[in-house]
Amino acid sequence: MSTIAPTPLSLEDCEVTSLRVTGPHRISLHFRDDYVAELDFADYGHGGGPLRRALSDPALFAEAYLAYGIVSWPNGYDIAPETLRRYAQQGFVG
Repeated sequence: MSTIAPTPLSLEDCEVTSLRVTGPHRISLHFRDDYVAELDFADYGHGGGPLRRALSDPALFAEAYLAYGIVSWPNGYDIAPETLRRYAQQGFVG
């Protein structure tokens, strides 16, 4: 039995067109190709460098905004849209 790989998405399809903070460390994302996902970043700020670790503060996390289709925060941290799409498709939690 063969497995069919999913069709790769273009970077344009991975662009985030809207963002909504839905709770402490949770965001809802709408992608250009109409894919919608809610991600939980509750444990995300426990690793990485100082910019990423700063996201463990719920007040800073809640300041997420879109900059040219990229989810960003006022401290300079951002996450590439193709990474967010991969997280969404993998059921990213934490």
